[in-house]
Amino acid sequence: MTSLTVVIVSYNTREQTLACLDSLAAEAARAPGLQVSVVVVDNGSADGSVDAVRAGHPAALVIDARENLGFAAGVNRGVAHASGEYVLLLNPDTTVLPGALSALVGFAVAHPEHGLYGGRTLAADGSLEPSSCWGAPSLWSLLCFATGLSTAFARSRVFDPESLGRWQRDTVREVPVITGCLLLMRRADWNRLGGMDERFFLYGEDAEFSLRAAAAGMRPVIVPEAEIVHTVGGSTSESGRQRNGRKMSMVMAGKATLLRARWSPGRARLGVALLEAGALTRGLLERAVGRSGGTWGEVWRRRRDWAPGYPAARPRLFDASPAPVVTNARSGAGKRAKATTGGADGGLVVEAEPAFRTEHANPYTARLYRSMAGLGVTVRDLSYWRLATARVDVVHLHWPELTFLSGRRSWRTVARLTLFFGALRLAQRRGTRLVWTVHNVVDHEQRSTPALRARLRRLLVANVDGILSLSGSGVEAARAAYPELAERPAFVTPHGHYRADYDFSAPRGAARARLGLGEDGLVVASVGQLRPYKNVPRLLEVFRAADPVAQLAVAGRPSSDAERERIVDAAAGDPRIVLDLAFQSGQRVADWLRASDLVVLPYRAIENSGSAILALSASRPVLVPRIGAMGELAELVGPAWVRTYEGDFDAAVLADALAWARDEPRPEVADLGALEWAAIAQATLDAYRAVLTRGETRSAERTERAWVPAVD
Repeated sequence: MTSLTVVIVSYNTREQTLACLDSLAAEAARAPGLQVSVVVVDNGSADGSVDAVRAGHPAALVIDARENLGFAAGVNRGVAHASGEYVLLLNPDTTVLPGALSALVGFAVAHPEHGLYGGRTLAADGSLEPSSCWGAPSLWSLLCFATGLSTAFARSRVFDPESLGRWQRDTVREVPVITGCLLLMRRADWNRLGGMDERFFLYGEDAEFSLRAAAAGMRPVIVPEAEIVHTVGGSTSESGRQRNGRKMSMVMAGKATLLRARWSPGRARLGVALLEAGALTRGLLERAVGRSGGTWGEVWRRRRDWAPGYPAARPRLFDASPAPVVTNARSGAGKRAKATTGGADGGLVVEAEPAFRTEHANPYTARLYRSMAGLGVTVRDLSYWRLATARVDVVHLHWPELTFLSGRRSWRTVARLTLFFGALRLAQRRGTRLVWTVHNVVDHEQRSTPALRARLRRLLVANVDGILSLSGSGVEAARAAYPELAERPAFVTPHGHYRADYDFSAPRGAARARLGLGEDGLVVASVGQLRPYKNVPRLLEVFRAADPVAQLAVAGRPSSDAERERIVDAAAGDPRIVLDLAFQSGQRVADWLRASDLVVLPYRAIENSGSAILALSASRPVLVPRIGAMGELAELVGPAWVRTYEGDFDAAVLADALAWARDEPRPEVADLGALEWAAIAQATLDAYRAVLTRGETRSAERTERAWVPAVD
C-alpha cells in the first residue's frame, strides 16, 4: 500500500475547504491501494475555518498558524508534519474528481524518473481551466507581454509561450512549471530540495520550485487522468478596481521575485522592466477603451509596491497599514518641518541592512520590519543607488562588519565602504539619518584586516546619529567600546520572540521520535551555528566530566573545519552524545528544541543571544552565563525559564541546572509578552523619530517608554 499525505493551506475559505475535504475523503474511500492522511494549515483565518475543519474532519491534522504565513511557508509547515511516502499539495478551492488520486500516485509509482507530477484542472462547467501548468518565463515571453502581443495573440505558441499554446492538458507531457493547486512528489525528494522558497508570499513560489526541481534533474510531468475542479483564486478572489489591481499586483510581485531568484541580476532587472512595461501597455489600452480605472491602471500605479518582489512587497500588498503615523516633511535640504500624520504612503522611508534578504537564515530583522510596516513605515533592503538618489529618512545598520568587511579581497571592502559612505553623504544633505543597532561591540569573526576594521570604525562613529541596543547593558558596552558615541542618543529595543517563525507545536515525544531520540530521560541541547564563542567543546567536556544520566544533543553547522574537529574530538566515544553537525532546517531546529529538557549556551562572550530567545520561543528553559543582556532577559521572562551563572561553566553549574530544569515548576508555555514584535516595532519607530527631530529639539532624546527607555 502506498501512503500519501495531502497538504492544504487555507485562508478564510471555510466552506470551500470543507467541500474540498469532503471530495478528498470520498476519493480516498475509492482508492483502497492508498493510505491517505490530511494536513490542513490554516493561515490565521477569521471565518471559523479551524473549528469547522476539526469538527467536520476529525481525522485531519489541523495546524492553526494564527497568522498569514503565506503559501510557501504554510506548505512547508504542512509537509513537515507529513507521514506519507508521497505528499500532494492541494488548493482548498478544488474538488477532487473520481480516480484522480489513484491516477496521479499510480503514474508516479510507475514513472519515478519524473519526480514532480501535476494533473488536469477544470472549471466548474467542465471546461479546461489551464492553470495546472505553465511555461517558464523568458526574455521573449516578457517582451511579448510588454508589447501586448501575448494578449493580442492569446494562447499563441509564438507570442504567448508561457500559456503552452492551445494544448488541452489531455496528454502526458513534460512541462516547465506545475502549479501548487495540484502538485505531487515523493516526500524524500521534497526534503532533498528543501521545500518551497519562503521568500515568496503568494504566487510564483510553485514556479520557482518546479524550475529548481528541473535543475536538480527532475522532469515535471502532467498526468491528464488526474482531474480536479479548480475555482481559481478562492482565497484571494475580490471585486472592484483597487482589489483586482491589488490581486494582480500580488501576481506581479511573484513574477518579479521569480526572476530575481532564477536569473542573473542584470537579466532580472531587464525582466522586471518588461513586466512594468506590460502593465503600462495594458493600462493605456484600458484608458483608450474608456476604462481608465481598470485593473492594469491600478497595477501600473502600484508598480513601486510589487516591482521589488518579495519579501519587500509583502507589507505593501498584504499587511494592513491603516494606523496613522508621524512623518517628517522636508522644507529645504537637510531641514524638517513639524511632524504630521499620514498612512503608509506618507510615512517614514527606511533603508535597512539587512531588512528582508536574510530572512531564511535569521528572521529577526524581517519580523521587526514587517511589524513596522503595519505602522505605516516603508522599509527596503539597502540600495546604494536609492540612498544616493531617492528619498530616505533613516538608514538602519545591524551588523556593519558583516555587511562591509566580509570576503577575502580588500579592494571589495574598500569599494563597499566608499560607495556606502559616499551615498550616505549625499543623502545626509537631504536630511537622512544613520541608526545603528549594536548587536555586538566586537565582531566574533574579526573579519578583514586591522586597518580596514579601523577605517570602518572611524567612518561609522563619525556618521551615526543614534544607536539602538537589545539591552541596557548593551548600551553601556557600546559606549565603553566607542567613547565617541557618548553624546549620541541611545535606545533599548529588546529582541522579539520567534514563535511565528517556527512550528513549535510538536509534543516532546513526537519531536524525539522524528529525531531518533529515546522517549525517556533528560535531553540537554545546544542548537544553532557552532562558532568558537559559543564554547561547545567546553560544554561537551563538562558534560562528560559531570557524567549525568542524560543525553546531550549538539545540532548545527560548525563555522570552520577546525571547530568541527574540536567538537568531534570532545564528543568521541560517548554514546550519550548526539552530534548532528550540518545545516538545520527550521523544522529540524524546532524539533531539537521541543525534544529537549534544557538548552545550554555556555558563551565565552556575548551581548545578546538569538539562540536563547529561540529556545524560549519553544518554551524550553535556558542556562546562560550572566553576561551581556542575559541578566535582563532573565528578569523579562522570569527565573523559571532563564537560569544564569557567574564565572566558569563547570560540572557543578551543569548539575544544578539539570536539577532546576527537571524539578522547577513552570507553566507549559513561557510568557514572552515582553518580547512582542508590535511593541518593539513601535519603540524602534519612536527611536527613529527622536533621531530625526534631534536637531530641532533635544527633548526627544529623553523620551521614555515603560520598558524601552531612551538612555542618557
